[in-house]
Amino acid sequence: MAATAWERFIGHRVLPKATAMVLAAVLVAGFLLVRSERRDAHNAGVLDTACGGVLPAGTVRGLLPGDETWELRDDLDLTGPSGRGPRTLLRCSLEWGDHGGGGSGGLELAAVPVLDVPLSGVRPRDILAARTAEEPDWATAYRTATTQVTADCPAGLPGYPRPVTRFRVHASLDADGSQVAGELGDAVAAVANHVRDRGRCGGTAVEPSDVRPPPEPEAEDSEESEDSEEVPQACRWFRPEMLDGRARGRDDREPDGVTGDDADACSLSVRRAEPANRLDHAALVSSVSWRGPLLPEARTAYGSELAALSRAPEPESGEKSYVLAVWAESSCSGARTLSRVTVETAAPALAADRADRILDAYLASSACRAVKVLGKVWK
Repeated sequence: MAATAWERFIGHRVLPKATAMVLAAVLVAGFLLVRSERRDAHNAGVLDTACGGVLPAGTVRGLLPGDETWELRDDLDLTGPSGRGPRTLLRCSLEWGDHGGGGSGGLELAAVPVLDVPLSGVRPRDILAARTAEEPDWATAYRTATTQVTADCPAGLPGYPRPVTRFRVHASLDADGSQVAGELGDAVAAVANHVRDRGRCGGTAVEPSDVRPPPEPEAEDSEESEDSEEVPQACRWFRPEMLDGRARGRDDREPDGVTGDDADACSLSVRRAEPANRLDHAALVSSVSWRGPLLPEARTAYGSELAALSRAPEPESGEKSYVLAVWAESSCSGARTLSRVTVETAAPALAADRADRILDAYLASSACRAVKVLGKVWK
């Protein structure tokens, strides 16, 4: 009976082929199901590990292609007490697809400290030189990211020689990443708060709503930009009339100024309205203030000058130009500050008469209080 049924089956014109097709389909479906389950388990493991394991899995999973296998190409977490402060606090990179051709993609997140350009010294020329220093690529990568945030760390990140109270987290997602900047906010905020917690930053937690696309670069040739950059912020306190000079003209050399967290400096040349002789056509004015961690270094660098301060010094005879430096201590914006203003002219009387007025104007512009003039010295 069984043999008869089998003979009828194999002799049927359609049944054997249809059965074979069904079996093949079942095998393929089973294979795909197993492979899909393995891929999903692998991808879940990647999300559990990446970026210190703090990525919101549900949100990130919705941003990445579910039919691809994700690979963790780069994963670094140096947050917390890790010795010397690293230039990269955290970084992770997920990739998928064929990176030798089309159809590939990637998600990258990074957290980096916001560091001041390192100074080569505390003298005005050293501080001013930092203005033209180019920031490294790792510090400016946020400008081309899909989205980013600058987070506060009031207590300071550990391991750095100078206080670091801010850091940036930026994320980039290709394969139409520009359309998902808002959805990336959860991941960026999670990474930022991970860095804050590990660094014991204190302050306010980062919310997804704080995360935004990077600002558009300002147009260099815009009229507004030119006007705002005409006089550097560190030099806006000065007016040529303070030194018995004429109003600044278009042909005058632009003032050079830098404003920073720990120091600001300005250097400018002022044409005299009525020069007394051929050496007296211009006067030079400079100002510099140091705060916080730079105070000890400034006192060391100018140790001999500070030791020579007096209330009414006399210029040395026979000099063809005169540099008078005036020093003061004060509290500016709540920070203990040491300031130095210099006036260089071809006539000592002019420098002596105007130096006090210039120092007063400089300190007043910074809303400084508890001012104590330490003295003057001819250089």
